[in-house]
Amino acid sequence: MTQPDPHADPRWQRTHQDLLAALLSLMLGRRYHDIRIADVLARSGVSRSTFYEHFRNKDELLSASLEEPFRILAGLITDDTDVTRVRMMLEHFWTNRALAHSLFQGPALRVVRGALVTQVEAALDRKVFRLRIPARLAAHSLADGMFSPITAWLLGESQCGAHELAIALQLATTAAVRALRTDPLPSGNTE
Repeated sequence: MTQPDPHADPRWQRTHQDLLAALLSLMLGRRYHDIRIADVLARSGVSRSTFYEHFRNKDELLSASLEEPFRILAGLITDDTDVTRVRMMLEHFWTNRALAHSLFQGPALRVVRGALVTQVEAALDRKVFRLRIPARLAAHSLADGMFSPITAWLLGESQCGAHELAIALQLATTAAVRALRTDPLPSGNTE
């Protein structure tokens, strides 16, 4: 007899969401490295032992908070996402760009970048083509190609609309994947 998935329990899901929300609300007023697990616990009302049932540490909590937006970006590799979804994600990031200084610089940068690399590598694993370099290296290359322009845009280094950036990310990702492939494209396929 199989055991029920504890993650399917609505209480588990609610606690998980409470922890994610607590971290994000704390990051609106403080830098990531100044936030302690005790702060997340106080904000969420979750006990320390319950926290550790969900996450190993604060970095894993931060990674989990970025899973969905980064899954959307990684979907550019597998054609599982379209420009509209990327634009909507970028608009959400823009609305919350106050977090950019805390997330995309300093100690959090390693965690955030690693979360995107993980999503991109998972997307590459779902594709059935061969790569010139190991998937982990390709994931780093593709993630940096997505992450760098988004970070510069959010930090105000240059301006453009979310739609234009979404199109550029889609075209650049498609071209980068094509350059990393070793197998020939089927005739007439411009993938």
